[in-house]
Amino acid sequence: MSAHALDPASGGVPPTGTPSGIPAPRHGGSHELVRRTRVGRQAIFDADRRIVSYELLFEAGPGAELVASEQATSQLIATTFGTFGIDAISDGKPVFLNITRAFVTGVIPIPIEPENVVVEILDRMVFDHELMLGLRALKDSGYRIALKGFLGDIAQAVLLDVADFAVIDVDGAPPAMLPGLVERVRSTGATLMASNVTEAQTLQRCLSAGFELFQGSFLARPGVLEGRALSPIQLVCVRLLNQLGAPEVSIHTIEQMVGSDPGLTMRLLRTANSSAHGVRHEVASLHQAIVLLGPRRLRSWVVLTLLEGGATTNTTDDLWSVLARALACQRLAAREADLAYTVGLLSGCAELLGSDVAEVADGAGIGQQARAALLEGVGEAGRALTAVLAHERDEVDAIVDAGLTPFDVSRAYLESLSESLTVVHGLTKP
Repeated sequence: MSAHALDPASGGVPPTGTPSGIPAPRHGGSHELVRRTRVGRQAIFDADRRIVSYELLFEAGPGAELVASEQATSQLIATTFGTFGIDAISDGKPVFLNITRAFVTGVIPIPIEPENVVVEILDRMVFDHELMLGLRALKDSGYRIALKGFLGDIAQAVLLDVADFAVIDVDGAPPAMLPGLVERVRSTGATLMASNVTEAQTLQRCLSAGFELFQGSFLARPGVLEGRALSPIQLVCVRLLNQLGAPEVSIHTIEQMVGSDPGLTMRLLRTANSSAHGVRHEVASLHQAIVLLGPRRLRSWVVLTLLEGGATTNTTDDLWSVLARALACQRLAAREADLAYTVGLLSGCAELLGSDVAEVADGAGIGQQARAALLEGVGEAGRALTAVLAHERDEVDAIVDAGLTPFDVSRAYLESLSESLTVVHGLTKP
């Protein structure tokens, strides 16, 4: 489903659904590793009533208990950027993202690139020198700033110096205040946005007052997207965080640890392949994704994963078989080792999710070379995957048809199985 095909009455989002690139349920899947994810969004319009942006909304799901604000923000970021992918949610348009004080001040690192991201600052946040320093640092990094619930008090007025947007609740603000608020914002050059536009008369009044952006139920209702994702493993994330703090850690060690966690693998591939990350060439392998993200951004993602509370605890079921498949592909495709390792992992992820392999490829955002290897058995990596899958099904003729010998495939698989058991046990044991 393309972003253009979504229901316009809900701001381009159906009440529930599965966006492009998100694996849909089929059958099977590991109950411990697979979970449902939700994210809400509401469209933002310009004066011509064209959708120009979206505000992202935390959705805990029906019957879910309230969570701490940092956890809610972490889940929203992780679901949007790591599961659905910003391209599928926003169709290249900017997104407004509410974050808490800890993210603003840098206590919790933001793992996403600043392109097309507008950071929302709520009016209930404590405005002080530390917050101002954090906002200036975010702005210097390329993030844009929006003051939500702007009412013109002294603290908010100070923040106008760094704000790119001022969002005024036109249904809650006294009508007599609006002209003064509008004039104050326009004098700073910030863009005026009217929120909570509930009727046609309110929209017309805001247009006459000089507002430039508009949001509210009269224009579009919030919508919710649902999908399925593999939960990263908590103990793997903790150990990976420790390794990332060691200056002598090798990229091979990091790749091995990330690759042992299908959920984290999917998340990092999706992030690295996102257009918001400024990728000029397709990222075909997990190795490339890790190098592109770099230690700082990777560390931020691991911290966020632990904070969001979605990581599973100590589970080894299914993990060793996924890793064994990936390692066997890597051994059998020496000239395309990184690519073979990645397509082996993604093939295993599809089985864990109980989803079609093509949907998992879309979910990871991989390019044409990796897709061809994964879906069509093209290239050395593709032939290795075809042979390994045939070995698992005990189809000797299919191994030969892939251009490999049953002996070589069997030996590579046994060696990989032994290695995978050792790796998974070492990473997930308490």
